[in-house]
Amino acid sequence: MSAFSNPYAVPVVAAQESERSTFLRKVGAWTFGGLMIAGAASLASMTALLLVPALGSQYVALGIMLGAIFASRFIGSSMVYSESAATRVMGFVAGNALQGIAMGYLLLVAIFMSAELYGNPLAMLGQAVVLVGLTVAGIVAYLLTGPKNLSLIGGALSALTLPMLGLMVLTAVWPVGGVAGVVLSVGFVAVSAGGLLFNLNQVMHRMSTDQVVPAAYHVSIGILVLFWNVLSLLMRLNRR
Repeated sequence: MSAFSNPYAVPVVAAQESERSTFLRKVGAWTFGGLMIAGAASLASMTALLLVPALGSQYVALGIMLGAIFASRFIGSSMVYSESAATRVMGFVAGNALQGIAMGYLLLVAIFMSAELYGNPLAMLGQAVVLVGLTVAGIVAYLLTGPKNLSLIGGALSALTLPMLGLMVLTAVWPVGGVAGVVLSVGFVAVSAGGLLFNLNQVMHRMSTDQVVPAAYHVSIGILVLFWNVLSLLMRLNRR
């Protein structure tokens, strides 16, 4: 049965401490695996862009990024909640891989920019990883104090997620310069951080203990979207 239809599912907030800890450890392990899958897919995407220059044209890159992102979102809302364990795993792997493919173009541009500005192609990627890691740690520390009522954030995210994803891709291919671009990127970072906060609150306090795969999926995708926006902001700041 799917987790939402299982009448015997135990909400995390009502589970015993040992059961809750086991659930969160599993979610953490699956999340790490999802990020590794996305990283491998990003590397493959960047390699394809280098080997086939036509893929790097603006319109082709836009099509690949939009297609991969929205396919990933579709999988996240269907396959990871399947009654079949195999289908849930397939959805988790495919969703994270698609998100990684979508990021290939952005990562490649960041690597070239970082090499030109810092003499180190991985400098900006490292900065983004550190900033995202600190943000995740801060959110987790905040949520450890207890469940939060984030219904307003959840409603806002429902309305903003799809338009934001589309704008993210468009501005990655056709950057908005100047102060307007920085303000837009800061807004994207704020919305994606809010989305991650909402997802982690659901995972730590609202979801049931048999929802390991969908919980990890939403956390990993939330982290990847936040990374995308933090890296985009760093790139805009370095362009000024």
